[in-house]
Amino acid sequence: MSFFWTCLKNALRAQAGSCRTWLLLLLLPGLTFGARLALPAEEALAPVQVGVALPRTGGEAFWDRLARRSGLVVEFRKTDADQAERQVAAGRWDCALVLPGDFEERLARRDTDGLFTLLTGPGSTVYPMVRETVAACVAELTAPGMAEDYLLGSGILDRAGAEAARPRLEETLLEQERVLVTLETADGRPLDPITLADRGVDGLLSGLTAVVLSVWALFMAMDLGRWLDGPLARRLRPLRGTMALLLPRLAGALAPALASGMLALLALERPWACFLPLAAYLLFWGGLALALARCGPLWRALPAVVPFVPAAALLLSPVLIDLSLLFPALAPAVRWSPVSLYLRACGGAWGDGLILAALGVAIPAALWMADRPRRRRQ
Repeated sequence: MSFFWTCLKNALRAQAGSCRTWLLLLLLPGLTFGARLALPAEEALAPVQVGVALPRTGGEAFWDRLARRSGLVVEFRKTDADQAERQVAAGRWDCALVLPGDFEERLARRDTDGLFTLLTGPGSTVYPMVRETVAACVAELTAPGMAEDYLLGSGILDRAGAEAARPRLEETLLEQERVLVTLETADGRPLDPITLADRGVDGLLSGLTAVVLSVWALFMAMDLGRWLDGPLARRLRPLRGTMALLLPRLAGALAPALASGMLALLALERPWACFLPLAAYLLFWGGLALALARCGPLWRALPAVVPFVPAAALLLSPVLIDLSLLFPALAPAVRWSPVSLYLRACGGAWGDGLILAALGVAIPAALWMADRPRRRRQ
């Protein structure tokens, strides 16, 4: 054990004197915090403001239904026609809705052709959603009258019967009679736009951290392989074994990577959720680096492979886009890629984090067991 600690202290001392280590410690947190500052602020994720200019009399029932539909995406603001025009022209509101003075009379006649005036500006984006929302409110208001006209026109009820049935036509369905439509993402999460935006930023930053650390792990494998082929390691291998030499150097290389990764994750809204998955992720890459370092042809080929690793990691993980939704054949590769397992573990799927940790322990254990017969022969 004293040999391990002596080698570990030497490895940490070597890492502390390496410019590349300090570059990682500064570059990765700088990358995540810089990306956090460059991404839209919380105010940009606020609901889009849409003005509604009601007539001097009437329109209250329409406004009540419209106000109930204000939410995380669009917020309707009661105003007058002049202010609505000024706010849209200044770009403070996305668009505005102006109701005519005879709104109630036209609604009673079910005359909905050209019922509204929609004011839009050069930067208006949500007006199609506003039109759909307005159409739904108008449909709620005109549906009882349309049903009454149908009952009268088809002869099912006479005028007296239709008058008696009108309260029933205007009733709102009970909760158990409604058909509720809820939206969710492909992975089963509720479609809450602002919450998903925050989660998306956290996923992007934690994913970028994982990609950078995977590249670091490959450089670490090259360093271990190069050191293992050196004269000092060749003299010590018959006495101590390959794994006994590599493990303390691996631990010394993983320490600054773990510190840099945790500092980078502080840019997230919930960094503590990713600390343990990050340790499991680095444990997996540490085990893989040990396997690569022991095979000369593999670690010597890594310089040609490293440039493609970030692109492959981004394509085979949902950091930017989940390609398995577009190409189902890629679903197994996306599901079981290390970055995907890490991101799922950050989201609360602890089983995926345990898979990474188990692989990170199993690979060195298998290499250690393979080392024992060789030492006995020597």
